[in-house]
Amino acid sequence: MVLNIIEDMDLDACVLRGMENIFYLTGYRGSEGTLVVTRKGLFLLTDFRYITYAREATQGIQVVETKLLKQSLLELCRKHEIKKMGFDSFHTTFNIYQIWKDTLQDILFVPLGNRIEEIRKCKDPEEIESIMQAVRIATGAFSEVLQRLHPGKTEKEVANDLDFTMRRFGADCPSFNTIVASGPRAALPHAEPTDKPIMGGETVIIDFGAQVNGYCSDETCTISIGKTNNKLEEVFSVVNNARIFALANIKVGLSIRELDGMVRGFIKDAGYGDFFGHGTGHGVGIAVHEAPAINSGGEGVFEENMVVTIEPGIYIPELGGVRLEDMVLLTAREPQIMTKIRKDTLTIR
Repeated sequence: MVLNIIEDMDLDACVLRGMENIFYLTGYRGSEGTLVVTRKGLFLLTDFRYITYAREATQGIQVVETKLLKQSLLELCRKHEIKKMGFDSFHTTFNIYQIWKDTLQDILFVPLGNRIEEIRKCKDPEEIESIMQAVRIATGAFSEVLQRLHPGKTEKEVANDLDFTMRRFGADCPSFNTIVASGPRAALPHAEPTDKPIMGGETVIIDFGAQVNGYCSDETCTISIGKTNNKLEEVFSVVNNARIFALANIKVGLSIRELDGMVRGFIKDAGYGDFFGHGTGHGVGIAVHEAPAINSGGEGVFEENMVVTIEPGIYIPELGGVRLEDMVLLTAREPQIMTKIRKDTLTIR
């Protein structure tokens, strides 16, 4: 995969700092590491804290213990006569880039852009199974926690309960910081849970996911606490219908930008266009947000074996909000909805 990039760009090697890309190519997921891909092999550079783990987690890769990264990189480049080096510009800080430029003055550095991320867009069967396992764990945990949710519980209590239960069900960790936002705070798309008690008559957005084998799930449910006001009921209906509309229209070969425009137009026609500010969805895999981005600037078309979310939402300041999110696997025949929680029936009486 990366060798194709090296060939296409006429490079001698690539140096990668993004840990998600390093995990994708090697199976190593420490908090520190640099991967050098040459035409003849892969070299994982890391310090003494991770050297044993790196050797256990990888196969067919030379693991190099580093004390000073720039010196190890210099020695590697000299040994393999590297003169033209690609680098993952999305993940390499300006400071690191400057150190490399100063240390490896004879090497031409070429930004790779998002070429590695483009490779990751379409999943293989093992990746899909890990994502499905993450979905199953998150579903089971949410279903259990929902039975314990009642007015008076705080947002933090619900989020902590869900995080712990996902781990108990087998998750390595949550995919991201679980979002629980109730009442007027549900108008904040990425609100952090607080000590605010959940009250009757409110909607509660719960955005959660599990990570399994390094792969993520991502799902959002909106719960009604008893009877909500007519405006919130209308908003819920619009968002749910927009979700159903998107799931009915997404397919391999459809323009990503076109799907976003269709869903955005659906919500606009219902009178809520000004209250839907984020994209219709995104890819999910090693990262909880990865290519493709399903928004007005989305590029390309949906491809077979992409895993994406569909997540329309409406957020009205001082009133509340609704977001409903499903995960979809694109297949040649028809899309497969990976998430199984019914979004239209979640009411706490």
